[in-house]
Amino acid sequence: MKIIAISTRSVDYKSDAGIAKRRLYINGYFSEIAEKAGFILFPVCSDNGLEEIAAMCSGLIIAGRDRDINPKYYGEKPLEGLEYPDDPYEDELDFKLIELFEKINKPILGICSGLQSLNIYHGGTLKQHIDEHSSKEQLIRHTINIEDNSFVHSLYGNKTEVNSIHHQAIKDVAEGFKVTAVANDGTIEAIEKGNLIGLQWHPEVDYEVDTFKKFLDLCE
Repeated sequence: MKIIAISTRSVDYKSDAGIAKRRLYINGYFSEIAEKAGFILFPVCSDNGLEEIAAMCSGLIIAGRDRDINPKYYGEKPLEGLEYPDDPYEDELDFKLIELFEKINKPILGICSGLQSLNIYHGGTLKQHIDEHSSKEQLIRHTINIEDNSFVHSLYGNKTEVNSIHHQAIKDVAEGFKVTAVANDGTIEAIEKGNLIGLQWHPEVDYEVDTFKKFLDLCE
């Protein structure tokens, strides 16, 4: 059974004694997906032993997250009204994992902000805010248009409907990546470069097991 690494996510909280702490987690959807798709999920929570983890695992999932990527990583300052965490934990963990897995040519699946991490790591940029792609009241869904001869097309064909849980999106696509899906408003929804796959939506939220099985096919 293949072992797939996944980046953990971070939330700050205070203990009953008022001590500031950081809790690391992965979304519960992924444990269910791993069971149904038939792979072992390996959460990565620090820089310790990353080379060994990359060597051991067959592929990497860069998960979505609640905190936006600091725009300093793509040469911009925060837009007025937007706040970014001072703690670089998630940004730096994502970029280090991408570096190591790509170095040994192991597949990477970037989901939502994971797509954005892939794009930024390779020199792309983001729109720091877009409207109508997220809502606190309901799960937004919209149609995407898909390019032929792509990972995404092999799953969905020319069009499909996906969930939308993001307020940022790709502005400049990193060199070497192909845009393989866009929303009707032009928002980039998927990018691909060989065995590097980025999806702006969350297939795990819709329990799209076939997406993860197809990703496993890329993994040794």
